[in-house]
Amino acid sequence: MPHTFSMLSYNLYSVTAMHHSLPNAPFPFSSLVSPSPLIRAFPSLLFSQVFPCCDDKGQEGEMQGKGKSGTQLPGTTTLLVAILMTLILLLLTTGSNYLLEASFGFFARQLPLTPIGLLNNRTSEEASRLVPTVGAEYSKASQEDADSGRHINWLRMPPIFNYTQRYLDLIAQNGSKPCHDVATAEVQLFGLPKPEEADTYIKFKCGKIHSLTLVAFDALGRKRCAGGDYFEIDISGANWKSRAPVLDLQDGSYNILLQMHPAFAGIYRFRIVLGFSNYHGLHRRPERWFRNVTVLDMHLQFVQEEESKDSITRLPNLTQCSSEDFRLDGWIGRWVRTKYNASCSVDQMGRFRCLDSNARCTEPWCQGPIGALESNGWVYSAHCAFRIFTDHDAWKCLNRKWIFFWGDSNHVDSVRNFLNFVLGFENITEVPRRFDTTYYRPGDPSQYVRITSMFNGHSNASLNHEGLFSLHDEAFREQVAAFFKGKPVPDAIILNSGLHDGVYWKHLHQFAEEGAGKAVQFWASLLDGIQGKRPRVVYRTTITTAAWARGAPFNPQKMEIFNNILVEKFREANLLWGVVDGFDLTYPWHFDNNCSDGVHYGKPPAASRWYGQWGHQYFVDLMLVHILMHALCVS
Repeated sequence: MPHTFSMLSYNLYSVTAMHHSLPNAPFPFSSLVSPSPLIRAFPSLLFSQVFPCCDDKGQEGEMQGKGKSGTQLPGTTTLLVAILMTLILLLLTTGSNYLLEASFGFFARQLPLTPIGLLNNRTSEEASRLVPTVGAEYSKASQEDADSGRHINWLRMPPIFNYTQRYLDLIAQNGSKPCHDVATAEVQLFGLPKPEEADTYIKFKCGKIHSLTLVAFDALGRKRCAGGDYFEIDISGANWKSRAPVLDLQDGSYNILLQMHPAFAGIYRFRIVLGFSNYHGLHRRPERWFRNVTVLDMHLQFVQEEESKDSITRLPNLTQCSSEDFRLDGWIGRWVRTKYNASCSVDQMGRFRCLDSNARCTEPWCQGPIGALESNGWVYSAHCAFRIFTDHDAWKCLNRKWIFFWGDSNHVDSVRNFLNFVLGFENITEVPRRFDTTYYRPGDPSQYVRITSMFNGHSNASLNHEGLFSLHDEAFREQVAAFFKGKPVPDAIILNSGLHDGVYWKHLHQFAEEGAGKAVQFWASLLDGIQGKRPRVVYRTTITTAAWARGAPFNPQKMEIFNNILVEKFREANLLWGVVDGFDLTYPWHFDNNCSDGVHYGKPPAASRWYGQWGHQYFVDLMLVHILMHALCVS
């Protein structure tokens, strides 16, 4: 079969403005993805954007003319052009697998990706590196297998082994080539399905995992030779919100993976925002490097397959999370909504009690009373589904237990919401940053739970911006260690750090060695000294900062890397029972202030002005609280 050729080219400063002016307009196929202009443009694409990728000398090359008509070419050059045109015809009429077999591997790999085809467009070595974590069955499947009714697994975040050392090496190498100092000025998206003439939107089939490739170019049209750009991707509709994982191939290109459940077929906004270039988000003060440029803003249509039942791609049903499911360090989830009250508004208490308190979850997306989230139907799931707890179930699990929290102010918000919305202490409007209190169940004092919360944003509880450096203070270390000397010790520990680290540490190496490394040593010394059963230790990754904070010292690029380094070091020390991915949970809501003030998702409800609106959403943190409950209570 001929290889489908589709490409979108967006200039960061001009072309994106065209679609921004019509945010709800259908995507203009005729001007951007019509096959005939692409074919006519292909020779210039080959000359100016494939061959002159930044080399070690950063030379622009002699092919920047992009094929201007009327140019007189010497005889040798004419012969080369003729050969090149012959190769182009081969590329346009021959599948990439055939070209690879015919030793035209280089040219075949310049072809844009097909909707599914990671395997069709990468060498076997690259395929084994990129694909297996998408799902074992999918990684072994050919294109025909993927289209013949095979069961496709849920999309998962591909792991990066030796994560800490890999990123330390990448940062050390940054600046070693001329193109490291060149900013991305244009991107091109490869791999979109070819639309039919009657289509209003580009269509993707539900269920399947679709791979797109985003390629970065400099202002002179040269493909960048290094990675480090941070692209934030939003897939959102009326009843679905998620991010798409981006795999940095470290050569100026990025793989984007998409998947939609058939139950939510429909039209979705697909937006790609360039936050930072060249790892600039890792600067201690990165504000001046913040790009915040929308490089793509369009609508996609996910459609259900119309073939017979035997050929439809099937996703496995989500099951309730088991203890094994919390062993996965990085999540790729989604927020969905199956119930909705269109007339709901904030009440006098600042709360959004839109659904009946007894309204139940729609399985398989969650289990329990979805009305308790006060989310007007929104609920989060990942590779498994989470339980929404009633106060009865929560007390049954936590009665006579001791839960120890160690984290930043988001942790403090979660503890307060845990007391308010799950355990029934509605009169508690705030909690201190550090406390150790036993709470007795309202109406039944025979049941109680001990909660200890230790703020780690600074060694001084009234200050900020130390993060893990707070453990360098001997008095603070002793204050924490005192809870683990003798008996009893906490039944469970929930750890977190991140935002304050983004401000304190000067560079990544310092955070990895002096921050994360010493924190792991501290906790290992405490846990190794416990006689008897060790506590269940859960690490909750830090949030995705929102709106204005996306360009701050605790920006998403830095926090995602900090999260992964800290989790990896805790894992290597064999300290963690499991992980709750607060970063993925909050990511779909981080583009504005609707659910966050920028750095908190759990501020208490209030009937007051909030960034131009009345009241604010707090359900994202309530979902996090129930996920933490699930992690504590699952056997």
